Amino acid sequence: LPCSTDVAIACWPWGAYLGDDALTKGVRLKISSWIRFDHNALPPAAKTTGTYVNSSLAKVEALNAGYDEALLLNGAGLVAECTGENVFVARRGRLVTPPLSAGALEGITQDTVAAIARDMGIDVVEGDLTRSDLYLADEMFVVGTAAEVSAVASVDDRELPCPGPITTAIGEEYGRVVRGQVDRYKEWVEHA
Repeated sequence: LPCSTDVAIACWPWGAYLGDDALTKGVRLKISSWIRFDHNALPPAAKTTGTYVNSSLAKVEALNAGYDEALLLNGAGLVAECTGENVFVARRGRLVTPPLSAGALEGITQDTVAAIARDMGIDVVEGDLTRSDLYLADEMFVVGTAAEVSAVASVDDRELPCPGPITTAIGEEYGRVVRGQVDRYKEWVEHA
């Protein structure tokens, strides 16, 4: 389109994105009645303003029902993502995270956590996840720039081990990495 682009950056104090207890006690997820838009309607890899409407509807629904966060399924009933975080499910020592084709945002933190986990000797794959996979998970966590690595305490009131040993180990290593304390990943960090 023949138009100009203006950019604005707003800064304000920001508390814990998923609540003060998210990193220690985990978050309570509700599977939303809103579905993640189809990847043929909007590219999920694009972080665009319009996509936040879908997430906002789901988030409000979850908060109004007493949960911390919403999880969106796609039109096929597969896990896409949360409203601002990518999802990881641990089962039998393996981590599974939804692929872009399921409607997940291409997350920098998702890629970072997957690389850290692999370097820790944990098998990580992109794969489709169902609602049942969440309920049967050995443990689960969500990741994002603001959320960091946050354990999931429950999905639809079905409790999960929280935080599990994999979540704890990855969360601790991620914290060291983003603070520039791990030589192996120093090139990932730009101090401001």
